[in-house]
Parts: sequence; structure tokens; C-alpha cells
Amino acid sequence: MNKTAILLISLFFFSCMPKSDNSAPTETKQSNVYQGPIIDMHIHANSEESGKFFFGLEHPETLRGERYKGVNSAKEQMDETLKRFEIHNIVKAMVTNGDLWINDAPDKIIIGKSNLPADTLRALFQKGRMQVMAEMSPFYGGIKADDPSLDPYFDLAEELQIPVGFHIFPGGPPGGIYDLGLKGMRVANASPLQIEEVLVKRPDLKIYIMHGGWPYLDDMKALMYAHPQIYLDIAVIDWILTKEEFYNYLRELVDAGFGKRIMFGTDQMTWPQTIDIAVNTLNGADFLSWKQREDIFYNNAAHFLGLSEEEIAKHKSMKQNL
Repeated sequence: MNKTAILLISLFFFSCMPKSDNSAPTETKQSNVYQGPIIDMHIHANSEESGKFFFGLEHPETLRGERYKGVNSAKEQMDETLKRFEIHNIVKAMVTNGDLWINDAPDKIIIGKSNLPADTLRALFQKGRMQVMAEMSPFYGGIKADDPSLDPYFDLAEELQIPVGFHIFPGGPPGGIYDLGLKGMRVANASPLQIEEVLVKRPDLKIYIMHGGWPYLDDMKALMYAHPQIYLDIAVIDWILTKEEFYNYLRELVDAGFGKRIMFGTDQMTWPQTIDIAVNTLNGADFLSWKQREDIFYNNAAHFLGLSEEEIAKHKSMKQNL
């Protein structure tokens, strides 16, 4: 075969090869930092009375080796939190005792109430002062979710068709049993499997496990596999754990196929900077695609809360206040 024939054959094969596309797929063209709307499923508001123990208190050292100085008043707590809503494009937030802030951010606050008599909660709902039963935290008193004393609360939430945010573990900062006097909580009571009978008895109950069920990864996977109605938030574990531990836990849940039922949260109490840390931590999870970040930051909670298509479209038209 002469050189001319070889050249012609080479040109033919080259022309048949697919043209390389130097442009990246749509997802990689986007910034890996999510800047769309965020729903925070776990925040706290305080009055001067209810927050007096925490105001000015430095948060004990986290597993990241960090400490945070607390705000000094109820007004500072609200102002600093709402400021971060604007910075991070937090369009909705489930705020325990959110009625304290509702007049200042009526479109953003979802009012959570709990740890009150069931009749009181019913009355609050009827007055429009409760939309989520949260944060339910009998764990601090050594009471598990399947204790009969909690039946009236779960029955009420099912009747009113409102979501429940159920706190299990972790409780307080590392060593909180000793440093903060949380004498009633026990690690032995902390597995998320304690909620299973509640789910079986009330299959229509909308409920999410606060703090992601950490560190009971296998129990949480099994629970989510068996009960498609259960969701979780990643509040507190997205800033109190080391990044490595948080990422390992989150990656396992996502890889197991539960990425559509994981919701963002901060558990911001009197340390507003934890909102910044939580947002940045989730954005730093390089194993998540942009779509998976959007699901956790917004889509999953929007679905769980039953937001209308109109409200979702409005939120997605809003840009982060950089």
C-alpha cells in the first residue's frame, strides 16, 4: 500500500471519529457552590426569659476544636439569624417558638412548637401559632419515642396533618451530660429504631429525625428502607462533628439511595455563626453533585412540607444575596 492510500485511509477514519466537545456538561459548568434557595428545617428562637441560660454563653468545644460566643439577647439572636437568612438565601425555616419572630419574617418562618401539653398544642394550632410539632425532645428526660406517654402527641400530629420533628441524638455538645447537667439522656436510648412502632401505627404521619440519626448509620438506613415516609435533617452534625465524620455519614446515606429524604438544617440556637458553617460544610461535600446539593438544601424539604408549585417557583427565582 502506497503512502497516498495510507493517508487517505487515515483521514477517513479520523473524519468518522466523534468530535471532541471541550465544553463541560451542564452540571460541571455550574458553580459547585450551591447558591439557590435554602430551607432550614431546624432553628430555635428564644425570649429573654427562655434564653437567659444561653445568652452570652460560649459553646463548648466541638469535635472540630471550635468554640462559638453566644449572642447576648433575644433581639440579637433574631437579628443575626435573619441577617443570615438574607446572606444565604434561606427562604423558609422551621423555627421552634417561631411565633416570636413571625412578625419580622412572616414569609419565612414556619412555627414549631412542642414540649407542651397536647391540648395546649391543639389550641396553638387553631390560632395559627403552630405548623410543625418540633422540636420533640423527650430524649433529654430518658423517654423513648415508643413510650405510651407520647401517643397523644403523635395522634394529634396525625389528626392535624402537621409534620413532627423528633430529636434523638446527639444531645447537647460533647460531654453535655456532665457540663450542661443533661442528666436524663442516655446513649442507650439514642437509636432511631425507637420510632418504628410510631410509624407502623401511624403510616400517614409526616415525621423527620433531627440530627440525621447519627451515629446509628445502619439503623438509619434500615429505618429509611422499611419506612419510605421517614425523612431526616442534618442539623448540628453539619457543624459539631469533624468534616470527615459528617461527610462519611452523609455519603453513606446518599450512596444507599436516600438522598431524596435528607433535609438541610442547622439547629441554630444562640450561635448564629453555625448557620454559616453548616452551609459551607454542605457546599464542601465534593462527592455530591449540584443536583444532590439542591435536593438537600431545598427540594426535599419543599416536598416534605408540601409547598405549592407557585411558591417553589418563586423561591427558585430568588438569588443569593452575595
